[in-house]
Amino acid sequence: MRDIENYKKQLDELRERINQKLEDYFKFKLDECNNEIIYDIIVKLRQFTMNGGKRVRPILMIMGYNLFAEIDEKIVNASISIEMAQSFLLIHDDIMDQSDMRRGKPSFHKAVENSLNREGMARIAENIAISAGDLIDTFSHEALLRSGFIIENLIDADFEFSKIIEDTGKGQILDIYSALEDVYSEERLLKLHFLKTARYTIQGPLLMGALLSGNKKYLNEIREFGKNAGIAFQLYDDLLGLFGEQEKTGKSIKSDVNEGKKTLLMIKAYENSDEQTRKFIDQCLNNGDINDSDFEKLRRIVRDTGSLEYTKKKIDEYNNIARLSLRKIEGNGDVIEMLDFLLEYLIKREN
Repeated sequence: MRDIENYKKQLDELRERINQKLEDYFKFKLDECNNEIIYDIIVKLRQFTMNGGKRVRPILMIMGYNLFAEIDEKIVNASISIEMAQSFLLIHDDIMDQSDMRRGKPSFHKAVENSLNREGMARIAENIAISAGDLIDTFSHEALLRSGFIIENLIDADFEFSKIIEDTGKGQILDIYSALEDVYSEERLLKLHFLKTARYTIQGPLLMGALLSGNKKYLNEIREFGKNAGIAFQLYDDLLGLFGEQEKTGKSIKSDVNEGKKTLLMIKAYENSDEQTRKFIDQCLNNGDINDSDFEKLRRIVRDTGSLEYTKKKIDEYNNIARLSLRKIEGNGDVIEMLDFLLEYLIKREN
């Protein structure tokens, strides 16, 4: 029987160590800064990064390492790289989505705009935020390279890190283009979920950790686990985006609809609807500011067409495929059990 409380305790302990390393790194960057403006931006980057976040990616990076090696200071040092990359991606993502909130607080560009305390500063604030995102991206690679590992393993891990960001960028481009097309395709969506989510949320961090351990024997199994677990994670995230509780998710439950996202929920509802209902779904996704009545009607359509149940079924399918891949890895049994637990947590969370 699983000792769930012990798993949670271990995850909390890792989260605390990661947070401390993040604080240490930002202090290091602030101490070497000699410009008042840049200093203020680094402070804001620290606030943005430290504002919540489950630290799933650095935890998975540590676990990828721990599959084949004992946890040490070097891997905790290295793990913060992927969390700072997360900040870089979120800052840019919020600008593209024009999102004013992140984790229940102002998004980075909005916090910058508020601090400028002058009218008409939105464009300038966004420009500053884009540059700040680029800045913390460089921090992420520096943190990895300063972590203390031998050069061969660092090169392997940093090359994988660069490929993760490349794939995420490709996914973002495809996501933006999808808003220009009247295409509802499950196949395209799943490819997008792999590029935009699975690569840098689960597969990539695990691979980076394994590469830092020097063990390359089970990289394919890790890839398969990360790919399928990541798709399940994103499908569930989309489900929360439509049916979650705003107080728990920290963002408007209308945001995905207002951004016109063609999630699996929308794709299957569209496929299973008549022409009149399809027109209504199109109107909702193209509205940009859906009212409460239409939003509730849209949620009913998703339920009544079987789209909600279909999405839940697909989440379970990808979850099970991921679990089979995980069991093929001959590594630390405790870590494998922990990853199995984490997989279950990711598709049952409330935020």
